Amino acid sequence: MRLEPGEQVIVSARPHAGPLAGPVLLAVLSCAAGGFALGYLGRDSVPASLAEWTPVLAPAVAILVLLILLRFCVPAVLRWNAARYVLTNRRMIHRRGVLRRREHDLPLASIYQLEARQGILQRMQRAGTLRVDLGRGRVIDYPSVPEVHRFKSIVLATIEELPMTVMFDGVDIEGSAVYDDEWSSDE
Repeated sequence: MRLEPGEQVIVSARPHAGPLAGPVLLAVLSCAAGGFALGYLGRDSVPASLAEWTPVLAPAVAILVLLILLRFCVPAVLRWNAARYVLTNRRMIHRRGVLRRREHDLPLASIYQLEARQGILQRMQRAGTLRVDLGRGRVIDYPSVPEVHRFKSIVLATIEELPMTVMFDGVDIEGSAVYDDEWSSDE
């Protein structure tokens, strides 16, 4: 992320860790089940029919646990760790992606309305979805924003601090109207 001259970072945050609860719980349960299975297979009193298969079953259990961790748990944590919400004095940036980095820039001057949405679990965690309305039916959702109401108020305060020439492209510094080509061609 490159900042333009005069641009300053106001807030930089990761998404809320609430969506990681499922993958982390799966990691704990799969490691516990794998440990229990390996412990059971390592006992001296294991049934004879199962004792014959212990050299095959023990590595199979370890590989199964490793596959579950690599498929479901590690990617979720890496995606969360690589995601960022960055607010500068000119734009909002949503960065995500581990191997392929994607970055979505949104100029603050283009924001028409902000809405914070929260479910009951998100309210308990003070997280939520920030819905950005750009007008003309264009809406962008930023999911799992930590402290969503505080983030929204910081965005609104930053928008209020924008210079008027940035907010209203059709008005110059002295206040006289300057028209774009598409508006002046309607005459």
